[in-house]
Formats: sequence, C-alpha cells, structure tokens
Amino acid sequence: MTASLSRRRFLSGTGIAALGLTAPSLLAACGGGSGGSAGDGTGKVDLWLDIQGDANQKYFNDKVAAAFEQANPKIDLNTTFYKGDDLRRLVQTALQSRSGPDIVRGPSATQTIAWSKAHVLGDLTPYAKKFGWKDKLSSWAVDAFTTDGKLYALPMRVDTMLLYFNKTLFEKQGWKQPTDRASLEGLAAEAMGKGIVPFGSSNVDWKAAGEWLMTVFWNHFSGPDALRQALTGEIQFSDPVFVDAVALVKSWFDKGWIGGGVDKYFAVPSQEIGANFGKGTVAMIPQGNWFMNQVGQYFGAKAKNENDWDWMPMPALRSEVKYPLFEMGIGGSLAINEASKNKDAAAEYLNWYYGDKTAALQRMAEVPTTYNIPIDFGDTDIPQTIDPRAGRVLTSLNKAVSTGDYGFVTWTWWPPKTDVFIYEGLEQVLTGKLTPADYCKQLAQQFSTEKADGNLPQLPAKGPAK
Repeated sequence: MTASLSRRRFLSGTGIAALGLTAPSLLAACGGGSGGSAGDGTGKVDLWLDIQGDANQKYFNDKVAAAFEQANPKIDLNTTFYKGDDLRRLVQTALQSRSGPDIVRGPSATQTIAWSKAHVLGDLTPYAKKFGWKDKLSSWAVDAFTTDGKLYALPMRVDTMLLYFNKTLFEKQGWKQPTDRASLEGLAAEAMGKGIVPFGSSNVDWKAAGEWLMTVFWNHFSGPDALRQALTGEIQFSDPVFVDAVALVKSWFDKGWIGGGVDKYFAVPSQEIGANFGKGTVAMIPQGNWFMNQVGQYFGAKAKNENDWDWMPMPALRSEVKYPLFEMGIGGSLAINEASKNKDAAAEYLNWYYGDKTAALQRMAEVPTTYNIPIDFGDTDIPQTIDPRAGRVLTSLNKAVSTGDYGFVTWTWWPPKTDVFIYEGLEQVLTGKLTPADYCKQLAQQFSTEKADGNLPQLPAKGPAK
C-alpha cells in the first residue's frame, strides 16, 4: 500500500538531532498526571533530550521549552540533557519495563512500528483527531507511522544526503561542481594526486555511518526506481544493480578516495575529518543535512582559516539516474509512552511544537535544518533571515517532490535488523570478509524475513505531487 506525497507537505524535522558527523539519537519525556483520553493536559512533563553543546541547549531552553511553558502555564516542562547513546539505552530499557518517559523519541520509522506492535507506544489517533494533526503535518510522513489504521508517532525531521565541499578549495583549484560519475571521479583522482582526500568519512563516532554511504550509492547509482521495486518485493537486493553499487563503494575505499582508505575510516575521528575539511586537505564530505549545523565551526576565523563551505547535490553515478536527486527520510519520531500517566500533557507539547507555524519557521531560520518540522509551508514562507545554504535545502526538497525526483534513506524505509546489517555488513565488505555479492545476498535474505513480518512503513506514491 502506498500513500500520496504532497509537495507542500513534504518537509519534516527534529529539534533535537545530534549534530555534526554523528547521527540523531533519542528523545523522551516523563511525568505524572491525567490519563489516556484526548483531554486538556496539566502537570509536570520531564523531557530527556540528546542536545549537545551549551549554545544548542540554551537555544532549546529559551526558544522551545520556555516558549511552550509561556503558552501552557499549567504544564511544567522539565528538561534534562543526555548524550545520544546514553539516552537510547535509557529509553529502550524504560520501554521494556513499561516505565519511564512520557514522550518517546524513536530513532526511525521502522523501529517505531516495531515498538507499536510491542504495545509500548500509546495510540495517538484521538489526539490527531482533536488537534487536526493530519491536516497540519506531512501526509507521507504521518502515514509512515500509521499501523493498522492507528497513528503511533509523529515525524520529526526530513533527512537527505548532501555533498558538502570546501568552496574556497574548489575556487583555488578551478574545480567545477560535478554532476555525473565521470566528472566526480575525475575530480577525485586529481585531488588524490595533490594529496587531498576526496571524500571525508568515518564511523569512529557513529558506527552506523556506513549506511549513509550506502544510502548515497544505492540512490545515485542503483536509483530510486530500483530501490522502490526492492522495497516492495518486485526485485531483490541481491540484484546486480545493488551489488555493483557496493562494489563501487569498495573500489573508492581501495583507492583511498573515501576517508583516506579503510584503515583511516575505522580510526580517524569526525572532529579531525572536519578540521581537515576546513583546512582543505579533505575536499568533500557526503553527509546528512543535519551536518549543516556543525560544519561552520571548521571554517573561518574560529577555525583559524579563511575558507568557506557550501553543498551540492550528489552527482548521478549512473546515466540512468536523474540529477539532481534527493533521497528522503525521517530523522526520528516523537511518540507517547503507553505506560505514561500524563498522556494529555505530553500531547499538548506535541501539538504546540508542531502547530505554531510562525514559531516553527523561525526556528528553521535560526538553527539550520535542525528544527524542520512537518508543517504546511511553501518556498515563499521561508524567513529571509535563513542562511541561504539552509534555505536551498528546503527549496530543493520541495522541488524534488514536485518533480518526483526523490529517493529513500535506509534508516527510514528499511526494517530494523536489515538496517543494522547494512552498516555492519558493509564493514565486512570493506575488510574483505564478505564480497559485495555475498553482502547483498545476506541483505536480501534479512529483508525478506522482516518484510514478511510487516515491519515496513508505507512508501509514498511514485511520481510528482498532485
């Protein structure tokens, strides 16, 4: 079953993404109060967030938490900040013991579906009807969290992959932005010849970073049509179009193009890669839109250089794949714990966070890509104060939806165990323990097993928005 995709209802976001070369983790909240009907919530709601950095935490406290309490004086929003991995463990443990948070920050659509089937998430359908969420939020993203006709979570951030580049380095070298495989590989070879690593990448700080690479190569080499067919069971992930994409990834690692080679990919931390990117010894970084909130620290006076950055769409790696193309996905979810004693107050927070269009757009402008929640807005609604590079992400995604030129990120549309195998299996390919063909064969087997269990979200319908 598919769900139609509306251009003006495409964008989704999270205000709590982990920033930089690491990925989003978990959000939760807990408290005590009224029960499960869609009434008027009051009382205390404790929020556990994985926001890192004093400035980011201050922004949330001042612009989100304080603003919510001002608008809802009967609800006390008490925020505690954790590191992402710690919060993931705490929330998982709480759900298993039927205790803990009121608001559950899920890591992906497929994981949220699994949690809903385990009956640890509350049914949000009554709140969706009361507050009119389906009229306010992205229909494709809401459908991704709907199981058996019931809504169990709200989408947080649209995720896509971008190719960040050192703009100053490109200008100095006379490099043009590549649009296809030939021009990209030519640039990579030239960069290597000058002692510059073409693509910065590492899984030191985020083990799942390998799925970012496979998202890029499967979308821009295999293509979204092949991915859609595989995700719907028409073809297998063991087909040559996917095997060849994995082989291409490995060949780039073997040449030292990605991360400086396999050994450095497993050894060099993200901060070092970012610093080298700013200095110009790394030319490009394939990263998610969430990296935009951190990349600036590696450039300019603070980083003791005079360089600047920008981003470009990932070039097409096969002639059959369109350019530009933007893969899409959901960077997490917000749900309500079935064990919560204060569901109404938790729902009031969700409604406030998603329902104030003016405030939401202002957050999008002030903190690039981090607070892009799924509300109905067009290109002209984007505040003029936004960083133009961040604004181009929003307008590019809107255009991709209007033309149907979008793909799929692995962490949203692949089932949980299959998603884990994507990056764990890739490590075995890179270290020579698996061939690309064997990797894709095992991937296809795991996917088929999970697909049979029904742990897949609804794909948006193929083609442009109506």
